[in-house]
Order: sequence, then structure tokens, then C-alpha cells
Amino acid sequence: SYAAEARYTNFYAGGDITWSTHGQHLYCLNGASVNQVDVQTSQILQSFGVASNSASTADKKKAAASAEDIDVEEDTITCFGLSQEYLVTAHRSGLLRLWELATGKLVKLWKAQHKGPVIRVEFSPCGRLICTSGGADATLRLWDYSNNSCLGALKDFPGPAWFIVFHPNVLRKEVYGVGADNTIYVWNYSTKKLLHKMRGHLSQVTGLSFKSKELDCNELVTVSRDKVLIVWQLQDQVESKQLKVLPLYEELEGVVYVDDGRQIIVASGVGKLQQVDTTSWKIKDLLAQSDYQISRLLHCGELKQLALVTTEQNILIYEAETMQPLKHLVGYNDEILDMCFMGDNDRYLAVATNSKHFKLYDTEHDMNCKLIVGHLDTVMSLAASQNLLISVGKDCSIRLWRLQHDKDCSLEALTQQTNCHTSTIGCVAMTHNGATGFASVSQDGSMKVWQLARDKQNRDLYSFNLRYAALSHDKEVNCVAYAPNNKLLATASQDKTAKVWLAESNSLQGVLRGHTRGVWSVRFSPVDQIVLTSSSDCTLRLWSISNFACIKRFDQECTILRAEFLDHGKFILSAASDGLLKLWNIKTSTCLQSLDEHDDRVWALAVSGRSNRFFYTGGADSKMIRFGDVTQVTRNEALDQRQATLEQEQTLHSLLHAQKQLHKAFVLALNLDRPKASYDIINHFVRERDEEGLRQLVDQLNVDQRVALLQHVKAWTTNSRHSQVGNLILRHLIGDALHDPKARFYNNGNMVEVLTPYVQRHFKRITELNKELAFLEFIVQCM
Repeated sequence: SYAAEARYTNFYAGGDITWSTHGQHLYCLNGASVNQVDVQTSQILQSFGVASNSASTADKKKAAASAEDIDVEEDTITCFGLSQEYLVTAHRSGLLRLWELATGKLVKLWKAQHKGPVIRVEFSPCGRLICTSGGADATLRLWDYSNNSCLGALKDFPGPAWFIVFHPNVLRKEVYGVGADNTIYVWNYSTKKLLHKMRGHLSQVTGLSFKSKELDCNELVTVSRDKVLIVWQLQDQVESKQLKVLPLYEELEGVVYVDDGRQIIVASGVGKLQQVDTTSWKIKDLLAQSDYQISRLLHCGELKQLALVTTEQNILIYEAETMQPLKHLVGYNDEILDMCFMGDNDRYLAVATNSKHFKLYDTEHDMNCKLIVGHLDTVMSLAASQNLLISVGKDCSIRLWRLQHDKDCSLEALTQQTNCHTSTIGCVAMTHNGATGFASVSQDGSMKVWQLARDKQNRDLYSFNLRYAALSHDKEVNCVAYAPNNKLLATASQDKTAKVWLAESNSLQGVLRGHTRGVWSVRFSPVDQIVLTSSSDCTLRLWSISNFACIKRFDQECTILRAEFLDHGKFILSAASDGLLKLWNIKTSTCLQSLDEHDDRVWALAVSGRSNRFFYTGGADSKMIRFGDVTQVTRNEALDQRQATLEQEQTLHSLLHAQKQLHKAFVLALNLDRPKASYDIINHFVRERDEEGLRQLVDQLNVDQRVALLQHVKAWTTNSRHSQVGNLILRHLIGDALHDPKARFYNNGNMVEVLTPYVQRHFKRITELNKELAFLEFIVQCM
């Protein structure tokens, strides 16, 4: 059996993102929630929002099932602010919610009183005040949340203010807001007086940073999308002085002072990072990458690290002084289309998402990620053999990559060929036991087999040449796979067939006919001469290579997109369009386990070839989940449970034999579900006519034990000999339930309705007995 060991889901969908002061956590906006993410492991620790993770998964599914017929518009978060102890979220409904970071609980809720949703919210340096900016009104409002009061509104500027910053020194009591005219306004929020105006930018201001946190710090730097950096000197008069204006010729997205104010780091939208010396004003390029666009620049002063946030929601963390890359977090994966293992001991996992860049994860170092750039359009499929990897996609090109051993989690491009097919290349497969060739299939129905060669003089050079091409199917080809001995190839297509070919020549060996819809995947067994196919007709089929006949069929509820052999060909793992994974035993043709972790189609399945003990899955719900083999753990737990049960049964038997500690014996009988033992204990009190002892016996039970006792009563009342004891206990339990409304959930599974006919039958029998006794007494008196 298998169980989910780790889940890697989307935690950032664009918008606000904040780095904690100590640098251990990132707070990322994701629709209707703010996620607290561990920087080291990329795992979500907590979620703050109306539908936060405080509820259990079972509760969420129950709530979703009950509310699936009701169209409820979720209250999305427009922005948030962070302090040392609290997090404040601004919602589209106009509400502000204050959350406690330590517990994740909602502390306060109030109306923002702005026209339209709040577009910016910020905590003061002391953490006691909150400043909000409305989207439709030109006002900033200051809130003292501890006293539940609005301290005032700042209105002397053309709004809305998309950028708010407090002066880092608490004693300055200054708040900076950028108006719609791209002028920076400065107020004293204690006196509500406008102190400064900084005019100079012609486009939206995207970054503002102070030189230091000192009280006398009057120097700050701003950047804008007008491609200009301005250093300001605050003076006594309202209009502030521009110390330096630097044109940088790129739209700027973020700025920060580092090295105690001696250097300025500037991020441009095209992915360039520049350093400006504040004494000589010389500009130095730190990163000149144009592979991705930067949307934000974050700085952690305590760790001296920088974080670049890209428009594709990737977060790249660098050492501030050396610009050494430290960590890459993927905030949003989109659809995961394919994945495969590579490297020694399957250390690395290559993942193709709905993007022209694919990702390489280091599974041994907290899933550290590296973005691999090269393709011009979406990467559709990946195939690896040891340290080599082939990637194909919609740009009709094939690219060969190799792991760099001197760098962790890095690939170097070896060679490439463009226009390899006339249509999108949907799948690629490499030979086993050493990369000597590979095969690619396309949506135009063609299959091409390539020879992979290594240069004899320079062993670092590789090349690949076309061995042969064939029109393999009438419709789009979905999958191609090599046999373990590399002598056979199999292809699967939307024309409802799979075909087996000789790998050395384009000689068709056989056609696998039987599926009633398109075939999605095909795999050779690692130990037997059989082929596995999965199809849109909701079936898995096993075929014999000797006569190409179907020898077994497994039925599922919906389209099966991927299937793989597990544990040296003993089991089959299938992935379906409803997100369900199923584990099949080939020998018995039974489904051993169903894994319900995904919410949408599962496109990708990567089984570790080295250990066969774990695998990764990925799908249209953007989730990437690692499953591990827990068979031994489950077996050990079952043995431990059985041993504990035997010990409890022995204790119960000893207590009953000695007629001691009957209260403890009664609880054990309920926990072990032993109706005979519990009946004997209660019957002992009845024979002794110990009404008070019986009452104490029932009163000591908690809710779960009372529900278990009701189940035992149900077993007793079916027999008239035990009905007296059953009715006695019922009187106590039902009496408690009538007095205490909270106790009415004893009625688990309509227990009262089930017991009523038996109780009525016993009542009728006792009534008849009373009549007969009365007649007998009358006759005796008359004699």
C-alpha cells in the first residue's frame, strides 16, 4: 500500500508577497487566502483566510458536498499587511480581518469604510497602527486596532494610492503615499499634517527604500516605470530635493538599500538586476538574464538575502553580496504535463508544466528547483536516461541536456534540432540501460527514431541523427515506449489502436486492437512479454507480445490517462481523469488501493526505477505529490494494534475473574467491543441491587463510550433474557439525553429508531405477564 508523503501545491497566484523579518517564512497571496510558506522546504505551514486550513480535510469535503448546489462567491483578498505578531487582510467585500500569526486565529473584523475595495494596507513600524488605501476614493485611513478606532483620514492628494510605506523609525511618525499623479506625499500621521511632496517621476512608482532606520535618516530612493531612479533628500520645506537622477533605460520594478546604505540594488522588469554605488554613482550589472520578467524585489536584512519574484510566480533567492543563487521556489505550477527521474539514485525530478520553461527539482535537498530555459513554446514531454535528458514540445524542436556534476540541480544544453516534426511533438522515449537512441511521436501521426552518438575525441560532445521515420497512425499519437531490451517500440494513438514495431527498422510487428476509444499510454512489462495500454474507454488491457491478443482487462470509472508497472511488474498503477490513482494486482485482477489526492486530471506519473518504492504524480490541479510505500509500516502498526488488543483482553479477563475494579473492566469491554462482558458487569450490579453503583458506572463514560454502550444495548435487546438490563441502561442514557440537549448526538445511526420496536415488544410481553400474574393471584385468593 502507498500513502502521500509530501504535497507540493500552488501557494502564490500573484499580487502581494512579503518576507518575514527573520527570513524563514514567505507570506504569499493566493486568491481567498494568504499562505505562510517555509522558505527551506517550500511547504505551506498555515493559511489565513475565510476558508483557511484550520478546518480538517474531512470537514472541508463535507462542507463542499453540502454547498455544491449553492452558488457562493468567495471573498477574495485584494492585499495584506504583515507585522511581527499580526497579519491584516483586506477583502473585496470591504472588510478588514486581523489574524494572529502564532495561532492562525481571527482576532478582529471591521469595515474599512473606503469606497470600493482596499488596494493597499500596511502596518506601522511599531505594529500598533494600520494604514489603508481605498481603490475608488483619494484617502488614506489610519486604524488603531487595539482600541477599535479610526484615527483619521489623509486626503490632501489625488488618489488612489497604490504604494504606502511607513518611515522605518518609530519616532518619525511619517507615512509615505504615492498618488495618481506619481508624486510621493509624506504626512505626519500623528498631527495629520502634510510634510513633503516629491515630484519627479512620470509613471507609476514601483519601489521606495530608506537609507537606514535611524531617526535622522532623510535620504531615500525611488524607482518607477519611467525607467528612472531618483535619490531624494528630505528638507524642511514641502518640496523635497533630488540628490541624484539616474536613467537606467529599463522599466524598474523594485529598489533596496544594502551594505548599510553604500549600495542600491535595482530590479528591472526584463529580468536585469543592477547595483548602484552611492558615492561614485557607478552602475554595475549583477544579473543580466532576460529569461523571465521580474515583478517584485524583496530584501531580508537579517539574512542579507534578496528575493526576485517573477511574473510566472517563481521566487528566486540570492545571496545579497555575491549574488549566489540559494533557493528557487515555485509559487504556481499551472498544469503539470509530464515528469521523469534522472541522475544517480533518481535524485533529480524533471517536470514539464504548461510553460516553455521546464523545472528540475532536487528531491534530496528540500525540492530545490531550477528553471531550465531554452524552448520557444510549451514543453510537452521529457525522457531521461541516467544523466541525459531529452525535451520536446510545441515548437517542434528536440533538445538534449546533461546534468552538471560541478553544480547542484543544473542542466547544460548539449545540442538541439528544430523543425523535427511538422506538428507538436507529444511524447518522447529514450532507450534503457544507456542512452543510444530515442523515439519521438507527433500529433500528425508520425514516429521518428533517432540515433544518439557521442564524439570519440571529445566525450562531452553529443549529436543525434534520424535513423528512420514512419507514418505510424492515422490520428494523433499519444505515447511511445521502448521495451526493456530496446529491440521493440510501442506506440499508442487516438485511432483506438496501439502498435508494436521493431526498433532497428520501421517494421510493424503487430496491432493491438480492442479499445473502443483513443489509447493514451502504452508500457512494456519489465519482466514478462506483455504490453500494458490505457484508454478513454475506461479500461486497462494487458496484451501478449507473442500473438498480440488481449489477456487481461481492468475496468475503471473514467478515462485512464497514464499507467505504469510497479514492484518489478507485479502491480499496475493507473491515473485517471477524475484524479483517482488505483493500484492493481495483476495476478488476482483486483484493485488493492485507491488514492484520492488529486482534484483534476492526472497527466504525469514518474516511478523511481532504482527503488520502485516511491513515485511522483502531477496533474491539471497543479499539485505534485510524492507517494511512498507504507506496506511494512502498516503491517507493523497492525501487529502493534493486535498486541495491544490482546493485552487489554487479558486484563479484562483477569478483572472479571477476580470481580475487581469493575469500572475499569466496563470501560475496557466497551473499548474492545465485547457486549457479553459488559452485560455480565451490569448484571452483577443488578443482582446486587446496587442502583447507585450502576449510575456511577454510566456517568463516568464519555460520549464515544456512551455511543458504544448503545450499540451493546442494541445487541442485548434482541434477546428477551437480556432485555431487563438493556432497558435499565436505556433509561439512564435516554434520560440524560432528554435533560441535556448537547447529548442528543448519542442517537448515532438512528439508534433510538432501531431500538424502539424491540422495546415495544418487550413492554408488550411484560404487560401480558403482569396480566397472567394478576389472574394467578386472583385464583389463589379465591381458593
